[in-house]
Amino acid sequence: MQNKSNLIITVIFFLTFIIHFAIWKFAFHLDEVVIIKFYLFLAIIFMMMITLIVLINKIVPQFLGLAVIGLILVKFGMMYMIKNKLHFEEIPNYKFHFIIPYFVLTALLTYYAIRLINYDKKQ
Repeated sequence: MQNKSNLIITVIFFLTFIIHFAIWKFAFHLDEVVIIKFYLFLAIIFMMMITLIVLINKIVPQFLGLAVIGLILVKFGMMYMIKNKLHFEEIPNYKFHFIIPYFVLTALLTYYAIRLINYDKKQ
């Protein structure tokens, strides 16, 4: 289960980045440094969250759902802080460019947690 789920999440993450980068660079002709910094931040946070979900699942699996909600709130707070550092407001349609990838990765995080919960129930 884990290998298939990990592969799906990894492929969707990279597809999200490639599609968004193509739109960013070729359709809007914007600077690629900001998008690369943004996705680097998202990748680090995403991997940290996945690691925490796996650890929480091994230590206290009955609280995994609550932990995912808390991690999403922490991720939201971190996004708010990084928004001010990268000056997103200077980019046209910045809400489109930064909120959609955030929600895609949050959906992937939730999908991973649901897969873990369902896998544990089957055991």
